[in-house]
Amino acid sequence: MSYFKLFTFILSIFVVGMVEMVVAGVLTLISADLNISPALAGQLVTIYALTFALSGPVLVRLTERFNPKFVLLISLAVFMLGNALNAAGTTFTLIVVGRVIASAAASLIVIKILALTVVLSRPDMRGKMLGLVYVGFSGANVFGVPIGTKLGEMLGWRATFWLIVVFSFLAAVLLVFQLPNRIKSKAGGPAENKLLYPAEAGKYITITFTLLAANAAVFTYISPIMIHHGYNLTDVSIALFVAGIGSMAGTSFGGAMTDRFGSRKWLLISLTAFMITLLIFNFVLSSFVLLLLVILIWNFSEWSTNPAIQMGIINQVKGDTSSIMAWNMSALNAGIGFGALLGGILLENFSLINSPYIGAVLTFFCIIIAYSIKR
Repeated sequence: MSYFKLFTFILSIFVVGMVEMVVAGVLTLISADLNISPALAGQLVTIYALTFALSGPVLVRLTERFNPKFVLLISLAVFMLGNALNAAGTTFTLIVVGRVIASAAASLIVIKILALTVVLSRPDMRGKMLGLVYVGFSGANVFGVPIGTKLGEMLGWRATFWLIVVFSFLAAVLLVFQLPNRIKSKAGGPAENKLLYPAEAGKYITITFTLLAANAAVFTYISPIMIHHGYNLTDVSIALFVAGIGSMAGTSFGGAMTDRFGSRKWLLISLTAFMITLLIFNFVLSSFVLLLLVILIWNFSEWSTNPAIQMGIINQVKGDTSSIMAWNMSALNAGIGFGALLGGILLENFSLINSPYIGAVLTFFCIIIAYSIKR
């Protein structure tokens, strides 16, 4: 795969990742503008994630016979439409509709991009290329979310979604020139595609769901948590930037450590580190420097689990990995949706001070599952 094609894939993933995560940065702006509670505004993350989870496997099955390039370009057009509705919508209902449209299209974009990465890469480079393309998600944290948050602070949160529309259009133009008109799968026919170890694959997918729920229960509401403790939106932007640095570094480092230690062992190490950061999170809120350090380690350890989970799942499959990737991405987004919903319930009825501890309990459950992995 050429470097330019790799960049195009990373940009496509970056845009999708930015849409999903950016609500955390502009959540207070959305709630104030629409005159709704932060807990209700946070459900925009839940709606997006659950739509992604439910639509991914279905849309992959419905579009598997069509040209991947055609499917990607149509999906990006629908994605832009959904985000334009987000930017222009004047009511919460319209914005929900926009999120549903954008999320359904995003599920197909991500899965097709990951599947094409496998098809267009040399067999001995596929794991590395998958890791590099996934940097688009962490890059969305490093650059997209802080930029979107700052832009929202300066020009209003709607400007953030118009920026996403522009990035999406750029990705679509690049894909027109970078993807061949005909793409042949290298995975073999349907008879050669087989899930070899369903129980083991199920463990990895369960970890994906539970871990992302633990993370989203806290991260989705990082803005109201920090503002409640005396910080402002500039401080939130800095914290999100630090989180992004941690996620990008964690993705790369996790890939190297997975190669060195194996999926199971590295999962146990990184999950333990993530659980510890959640347990001490409330104790460092009074110190901005310590808070940034914990957020850095938190995101570094959480994102470093991704290469281990991806490689663990891929190793359970013979042939085409699109379906198992679709299920894992569904679990990922269902976890985000469940975590955002859980955090919203805590915000509305109890206190967000409890969310890191709930996240730590969920992470401990992940550690138990990781310990039981046999392959």
